[in-house]
Amino acid sequence: MLTQPNPALVGVIEDDDVSRAALGRLLLAGGFEPALFDSAEAFIASPPQRTLCCLIVDVHLTGLSGIDLQDRLRGQGSEVPVVITTGDRRDVIRERAEHAGCAAFLWKPFSPDAILSVLDTIAGRPHS
Repeated sequence: MLTQPNPALVGVIEDDDVSRAALGRLLLAGGFEPALFDSAEAFIASPPQRTLCCLIVDVHLTGLSGIDLQDRLRGQGSEVPVVITTGDRRDVIRERAEHAGCAAFLWKPFSPDAILSVLDTIAGRPHS
């Protein structure tokens, strides 16, 4: 019997319960395995044991912000791609995220196709 490889693991750090659950369902439907966290601190305290394909991180989290988490990870030598999301339309937020090296930046609300297209690109999969 052939075994299928594990789907790419995508970490989601989002403090809004409804948004986090919806993104988790979307990732499953798109062929990814979600690892869901309600804060940057929860992710730091208990990161996934498997290698992450990427992280999807909201900017405005309770506690450490998404961009601050990205800075911290880069400072520790992590090269995991980070997709930053936010509903905050200020250009300074986008500029800071991009300067910190995010793989992609998406304004909320983003379409399911937009996030799945970004993830497919990061994972090296063709987007359907």
